[in-house]
Amino acid sequence: MGLTTRQELVLQCVIDAKNEGRRPYTAGILSRMKAKGHDITLRQCSYDLGRIVSTPGTGVISIRYGSGRTLWVFEK
Repeated sequence: MGLTTRQELVLQCVIDAKNEGRRPYTAGILSRMKAKGHDITLRQCSYDLGRIVSTPGTGVISIRYGSGRTLWVFEK
């Protein structure tokens, strides 16, 4: 798909959240990454999620209500 290793790990966290019936915000993905022992900042996580959304075939979309937080949804 053209994603870096870190972006693939972030994508896997979004997929894991979907499998658990959750639709996480950016901070939730960051928490999952840190829980798995990955050293990542909020800025890096946000960048990776943006790249994942713009990459065709990932199945991830973003939803933002007004100026609120961004929700990341995996749909396949």
